Amino acid sequence: MIAIIGSNHDDILYFETVMKNRTTETVMNHFEASIGTIFNQEVLLLHGANTSILSSALTAYLCNKYYLDLIIVVGRCFAISKKLKLGDIIISNKILNIDIDLIDEHGVLLGQIPELPQYYEVQNDIIGYLEEGLNKRVFSNGKRVTVLSSDDLSHNNLLKIQDKEKDNTEESFVVDSISGGIAVSSYLSKVPFVVIKTVETVLGEEWNVENYIQVLDTYVNMDKAVVSAIGDIGRNDVIIGGTRK
Repeated sequence: MIAIIGSNHDDILYFETVMKNRTTETVMNHFEASIGTIFNQEVLLLHGANTSILSSALTAYLCNKYYLDLIIVVGRCFAISKKLKLGDIIISNKILNIDIDLIDEHGVLLGQIPELPQYYEVQNDIIGYLEEGLNKRVFSNGKRVTVLSSDDLSHNNLLKIQDKEKDNTEESFVVDSISGGIAVSSYLSKVPFVVIKTVETVLGEEWNVENYIQVLDTYVNMDKAVVSAIGDIGRNDVIIGGTRK
């Protein structure tokens, strides 16, 4: 089974429209999950994971209850790199929990939980499926980025994060609020994951209605690319814990 997780209902709405044999289940006595098939591949859809703490709890629950082959995190994000522009589709190379700072107390790296990795890296073959899907739908491979996960998406905090990364010219960065928690629980449960999102806001640039329309157009293309990737996975080997079987 492939799980697709978003913050809002809009994040998973397109996938509901293409899902066959759809049923619903209640998750953790509060959240409604849709379960069905896309290209004969069993898929679970869940939204409402709008903080890192909640997304981690939901992911751990899903990994324990269902046999998950892959978790795909969808939605929108903030870009803090000048290399990125409004409407860009990003795919995660790795995730960093930017809120976690235990350096002084535990002697670990920024974003690192003791005895766990600093960065949670995404398998190249999973990225390849999504890039192929994007190539079929929008004639683009998307932008590979580092996702910085923070529960504080205030303008001031985003400026602080941007200031920390301003001297890094080799990587592109986006910020969201759910990927970090999902990455931790996926890692501990040995379930592969990937983040694919649309840049909704570029820090420092003006927002208007035209921008909103542009993002919506790109958003639909991204969802179609994810569906295409699910079809490719269904026709090829199943991804399980970093190996193919």
